[in-house]
Amino acid sequence: MEIKKCFLRFGNKMNSNKFNNFIKWRWLIALIVFILCLIFKLHGSSMGMYNTFLPTVTDQKEADKYSVIGTDRAIRSDEWAVQVPTFFSQYYNDYNVMSEQMSVGGENMILDYFAPVKSIVTLGKPLNWGYLFFGNEVGLSWYWCGQLILLFMTAFELFMILTNRCVKVSVFGSFMIALSPCIQWWFLPHMPIVFLYGMALFDIGYYFFTAKKKWLRWLMTIIAGPIVLGFALSIFPSCQVPVAIIAVVLLIMCLIRDKRSIEFSPKQWYRIAIPIVFVCISMGYFIINYSNDLMAEMNTVYPGKRVSVGGDNGITDLFTALSSIFLPYRDINVANNSEASTFIQFAPFFTVLFPKIARFYREKDDRDLFVGKAIFIMILVQIFFMCAGFTTILSQITFFKYINRMKIPYGWLTVIFTVWCIYAIWKYNGQMFKKWEKILYPCLFGGLYCTFITDELTQYVSVKYILAEIVLFVFILISVMIQFRKLTSCLIIGVMCIAGITVNPIRHGISPITNHPISQFIESTSKNEPEAKWIAVDVNFTLNNFIMANGAKVVNGTNFLPDFDKWKLLDKANLYEESWNRYAHQLVTIVDDSTSVVLEQNDLIHVYLNVEDLKKMDIEYVFTQTDISSQIAEHNMECDEVFEQDGYHVYQISYN
Repeated sequence: MEIKKCFLRFGNKMNSNKFNNFIKWRWLIALIVFILCLIFKLHGSSMGMYNTFLPTVTDQKEADKYSVIGTDRAIRSDEWAVQVPTFFSQYYNDYNVMSEQMSVGGENMILDYFAPVKSIVTLGKPLNWGYLFFGNEVGLSWYWCGQLILLFMTAFELFMILTNRCVKVSVFGSFMIALSPCIQWWFLPHMPIVFLYGMALFDIGYYFFTAKKKWLRWLMTIIAGPIVLGFALSIFPSCQVPVAIIAVVLLIMCLIRDKRSIEFSPKQWYRIAIPIVFVCISMGYFIINYSNDLMAEMNTVYPGKRVSVGGDNGITDLFTALSSIFLPYRDINVANNSEASTFIQFAPFFTVLFPKIARFYREKDDRDLFVGKAIFIMILVQIFFMCAGFTTILSQITFFKYINRMKIPYGWLTVIFTVWCIYAIWKYNGQMFKKWEKILYPCLFGGLYCTFITDELTQYVSVKYILAEIVLFVFILISVMIQFRKLTSCLIIGVMCIAGITVNPIRHGISPITNHPISQFIESTSKNEPEAKWIAVDVNFTLNNFIMANGAKVVNGTNFLPDFDKWKLLDKANLYEESWNRYAHQLVTIVDDSTSVVLEQNDLIHVYLNVEDLKKMDIEYVFTQTDISSQIAEHNMECDEVFEQDGYHVYQISYN
């Protein structure tokens, strides 16, 4: 028996040493994983959806290598059909700030999902560097894998700071952020990156003031400016505003808590001056050169002039949606999977328990309470905004007017609160609760969850699976309360893997965009005729962007900013400004009547284009599923079919 105990102790020690070494060298390990991903050109894009439109491929072996594991998600069109083609188009635009690849008058690519550009501001977007250095294939892998790895790493550092370096809690906390259904279903384009920047700014800010090693202090000084710049130019105020508030408040509270650890002195004023000067120069450059574009975006009907006052959420929105775990395996029957996704968190449970936790910590005079109180108050403010709403004036003063989806930043904050509360309970081995409370409270929480089971939900997932999920949540909370720490960690990580790791596929290369005869035709034609303008007619808007991803200039690509030069040609009297003055995907149908614009939905317009207006825009190539030759010929124009694939035609237009 003694020998057995010795072996067990040795094994635990070895495992502990391995884990500690893993944590110690985590950034080096992350870098190695990142490099391996680049070598194998891995990513999680759903661009394979293009193969459903264009099944004919040029190289079957390349097509076979593309799919590694997982399912392409059609609903992720903002990623595979907008961001990826937009970023790819920059290769053909020589990464200039202004691009005519998707419009007549040109688009500002900094404001267009902050695409890769040759500019000083790109120092604040390190995830874009891969495109600039290595082109589209490696650039996509760099962007995708870099973002996922950094979500894990910045979240881990965040929780290490918040929990006074409690490793176990920080590990599963990083999983709760990086693999949350909400993050994964919105992974790209730029919503999750706001949370990444928010966590990075918090981490950098904390170590900026507390780092004891000189090299670390200087590292924080150097990268602080670019990260602030990157956050500012993410241009997603619906998340930027609450994330900025949360990050700043948490940073202040942690510095107050750890004021004895602050290494910063007035003599080091230059360390603050360096990032401030960098941000001022970079933002000054941006504002001086592109303020008109920024104002144009702010003055769009959608989303620029949208004002939110909150009050559009119910009590159930404060809880983890019971559908979130099942979304990767079955499409939801209401809304869509992205809109239905939430963060997996237990904040409502801990919100009720927090007064008792706070009282215990106050008696202990524990400075961790500064952090806990701050998070608790911010959650209450968000709940009030979501459920009751602000007045218009209050919403404008607080900048909450920009927040049309408070549910998302609320979810992120509630994960932080959940992790902090678990740490707070474990720190004192749950002494603030009686034994019977540790069982009763989780069971009552589970009973409350049962009241959220609706007919819509049971039509989506069988009752037995829903009840199993509720039981699992209750079991996790019981394991938290009675100090089953390893079990809690394993259960939470397991749940996050089930809910998040299978959302996006794992893919190799970019063949769905480049490995088609039509892809090569578009690219070769664009090389020979770089100024030739294309238009996509009577096809899905995703194919508009497919054209520009292969190098052509398509006048009806997705526009972040209104293409004013185009609308001056087509709508001189601004009869349809309410429809086109917005972020918009653009469908086009050629008609004999005068040009008109119909708003199909907030981000989708349908342009019924008079055939004579093709000449106004100097269109040379038409990509379409319909035979337009006779219609064109009736208007004294020549129309020659120059390519056909999978039912899609390319016509070359010449004007007599």
